[in-house]
Amino acid sequence: MNRRNMLVGFVLTFLAGFWMGHHGAAQSTAPRTLRAMPAIPIWKNPQCVSADIKENEYFEIAASTLEHVAPHSSDWLAIGAKRALSQDLYRSSPGRLGPRVCSPPAIYARVAAAFAGKPIKGRFDLYEVELASRMQSPPDEVVDAVAQVAFDQRPVIDDGIDGQVKGDIRPIARTVLAGFGHDSARYASTAFVQISSESSIGTGAAQVAAAGGHPEALSRIESLMNQLLATVPDDKPIPLATRDRLYELAWGIYFSGETAKDHVAPIVKLMGKYVQSGAPPFGVVSLHPKRMCEVLSRIYGDDQRVKSHFPYCADETPLESYPQGAFAVASAQSR
Repeated sequence: MNRRNMLVGFVLTFLAGFWMGHHGAAQSTAPRTLRAMPAIPIWKNPQCVSADIKENEYFEIAASTLEHVAPHSSDWLAIGAKRALSQDLYRSSPGRLGPRVCSPPAIYARVAAAFAGKPIKGRFDLYEVELASRMQSPPDEVVDAVAQVAFDQRPVIDDGIDGQVKGDIRPIARTVLAGFGHDSARYASTAFVQISSESSIGTGAAQVAAAGGHPEALSRIESLMNQLLATVPDDKPIPLATRDRLYELAWGIYFSGETAKDHVAPIVKLMGKYVQSGAPPFGVVSLHPKRMCEVLSRIYGDDQRVKSHFPYCADETPLESYPQGAFAVASAQSR
């Protein structure tokens, strides 16, 4: 693909979103309903195909754009490049969507380097938080920018490129910050005092506190999980809202790193129960908590061990629905 045409494509993608978000939203009279996004990194299929020549050029142009313009600016090329790199690329063919294209680590290392040493003015938007989640070694400027969103005292609302209200993005920013591992340590104390099981704001704080190595974070998370589990009789499925908080706290245990293995008891107990899952248009169904299979596998570093204890982790039954309409972000990084 011609380099100039691809750059123009980035700009047109942004402009289309800008038009829909600002003009389309202006015509809508529907009431805005505010909700917090879940603090859960959504599982993505690890299977992907290597980028071909055309796809490599796509990644190359996006990265080089951010190397030649201020990466956190209102420049339309920068915005288009960041949006492009914040989302998965799929190989498509006429009439069908093909496999996911593997994201080249070297590309995101260059993007991280482009942000390093440059002050970030203003606040990250959702797509910039998503882009940050793909950086293996984010510079301090990016870590601090994600933390600014995560710990803002007021809701941080993102309307999205389509103009649809997506809600308060602080919980997902906390998950991304926790995914930075010990790079988030300077925010661990701030996060610890905000831990709760009342909302994804509180469970997202638990993730940051655990990832940052706060000495009391894991015991607090275990205690909260056990309290939530105790509210549901053994013969009843765990309600949706309780399930979501348990899932978010379980990710907090994972984010703690090597010490997580000593704190898996509530996760194991959760995996022995059924959970509610949305099944539109049929309502709610009860399923195994299969999304926890990945969490426990990551903690143990042994997929087969988990499958032997919980056979449903290996079967073909469906995964429970994404909590509260969660969107796809890069998988949590292990540090």
